Amino acid sequence: MELKLKGKKALITGGTSGIGRATSIIFAEAGIDVAVNYCRNDEKAFSLMQELSNKPGKAILAKGDISDYQETRKVVEKAVSEFGTIDILVHSAGIPTPEGDTPENWDRVMRVHLYSCYNLEKFVVPIMKKKKSGKIVIVSSLTAHTCGYNAYCVAQAGKICFAKGLAKDLAPYNINVNTVSPGTIFTPMLEPYIPAEKRREFTEENIPLYKSKPGYPEGKEVAKVILFLASSLAEHITGEDIIVDGGQFIHS
Repeated sequence: MELKLKGKKALITGGTSGIGRATSIIFAEAGIDVAVNYCRNDEKAFSLMQELSNKPGKAILAKGDISDYQETRKVVEKAVSEFGTIDILVHSAGIPTPEGDTPENWDRVMRVHLYSCYNLEKFVVPIMKKKKSGKIVIVSSLTAHTCGYNAYCVAQAGKICFAKGLAKDLAPYNINVNTVSPGTIFTPMLEPYIPAEKRREFTEENIPLYKSKPGYPEGKEVAKVILFLASSLAEHITGEDIIVDGGQFIHS
């Protein structure tokens, strides 16, 4: 069976690092044209563009802070001006909870993770509704299913709730909305918490599927699920949250 993705147009937020970067790569390999959103790190963005230059899908950069309403408008406009439309939205931008349980830190995390969902919905959904088709995948986290109460955990749970409501509203327009909740995935955001020399030890202790195979889970494991949800194979899936954790949740 075919994924039927070649020539589709995608906007990927947080697309230059971690799960977003892996998704940008696997999408471009599948022949999808990708508008890669990022906020600050130009060096990392240009490095990714070099990596994508020989892929079947075309890639452009769409710089902007999607926690800001007007900047989100500009990001979406950049993608549409280049590609003509947006068929797939992958919202992968995120930050860890800053040190200190302060109002300012809570506000920043909520804006990056949760307000951005609202911003993107306001500018991307009208494009999809007009043509009565589209795929939206929001990256949440396994922490949404735990008992954590810090800003990051609360924001991840909020994403799932937001996506389920949006899925219900957009189903009549043939627009699928789903979330993926990764377990521990070794991305740059995780490096301060689990250093490189501890990755294998942590993986063996906490992720059952890796007890019998080498290495540790990286962004590509989640990107493959996102690709599936963006494809024709997932036409009958909406309003769902898919945990991608190698068995970490059932192990805990």
